[in-house]
Amino acid sequence: MTPGACAAMVDDGVIRGVLATVGCQTRGYAESGYLALTAGSGVFQTALTALLVIYVALMGFRLLFAQGGARVSDMPMAAFLVGAILALVTSWSTFQTLVFDLADRAPVEIAAIVSGPLQGGGGSSLAAHPVDGLQAAYDELTATGAAFGKVAGGAAKSYSSPEAAAAEATSAASGVLFLASAGVISAATLAIGVLTALGPIFIALALIPATRGLFLGWVRALAAAALTPMVAWLLVVLMLAVLEPWLGTLAEQRRTLSLQPQTAMSAAALVFVFGAGQAVLVAGAWIMAMGFHLPSFSRERAQGAASAPAPQLQPAAALLVPSRAERLAMDLQRDQAQHAARARSAALAAAVAGPSRAVAAPVEAPPRLGETYRRPAFAPRRAESAR
Repeated sequence: MTPGACAAMVDDGVIRGVLATVGCQTRGYAESGYLALTAGSGVFQTALTALLVIYVALMGFRLLFAQGGARVSDMPMAAFLVGAILALVTSWSTFQTLVFDLADRAPVEIAAIVSGPLQGGGGSSLAAHPVDGLQAAYDELTATGAAFGKVAGGAAKSYSSPEAAAAEATSAASGVLFLASAGVISAATLAIGVLTALGPIFIALALIPATRGLFLGWVRALAAAALTPMVAWLLVVLMLAVLEPWLGTLAEQRRTLSLQPQTAMSAAALVFVFGAGQAVLVAGAWIMAMGFHLPSFSRERAQGAASAPAPQLQPAAALLVPSRAERLAMDLQRDQAQHAARARSAALAAAVAGPSRAVAAPVEAPPRLGETYRRPAFAPRRAESAR
């Protein structure tokens, strides 16, 4: 929307005008800031190129010297990271779909789905259209406070009469209603706009492990700003459904000039309770966002290796591999043992054969290591034969 169209929403009421104007201006600011940073500034493009060069150099160094447990299997994930970052910092349509709309529109749509039963045909008329219902509730509380103020008098204090106390309570309730609804939602919308306008800087910092913590902090802040409108709208719908009977009674009493301070005090107390609940929900949304962590494949791999059972140690004798010389010596010893066994078998057979063969051939002792090898004889030829 153009600035003139956003300015024209101011006359729609306090709550309606604030919500519409902030939402309109935030979307335009986020888009213009993104385009000015990524397309209109050469500094960012130069810095992005430098970060890409540093990242590729670091990956090559880690693979070359095996630093930090780097593996070749990590390269597809590194290529995906570079491609995702380039897609997000060079195209507003991609960034708008994956980042801005996810943070700005998705929480509101989720809240509308969850609160659908209260917004249906059989539910509250104020909760059916939350923005219009908030405006009607704010106007009714303001008008009721003014009516009680006229009855109590301008100089009356809250402790002087029930009417004065009701006037002060309903006036304070209208302010709490604005802060707990339009104030919280508008502040979160502004935070989303500023964070998305600066998004390309933090997305580029996700390349380097040393600066990845800044990217993680940006994601957490954006998630907290996105969760805040979701829980705020859920509570707003519930608050409108609860307050509708009380606001209807106050409107009827104001028309008939039969104001009851007790009714006004009860309605104001309900607004205060929902305001406190809104503060608790916003704090819970921020706590949930702070619990977000990026997955680390290297850390998971290290934890898996640490948790794996240690291999059983084999005996030292089974782990020793004999050398070539040792294998040759063992073969020779085995041959000698076999020769001695054959000789003993032959002697035993000759002794059993009888006295006629008492004289047996002497048993040769097994040759010792190295005695079985002899260099062949070589007779040198005479010089005369060569002639």
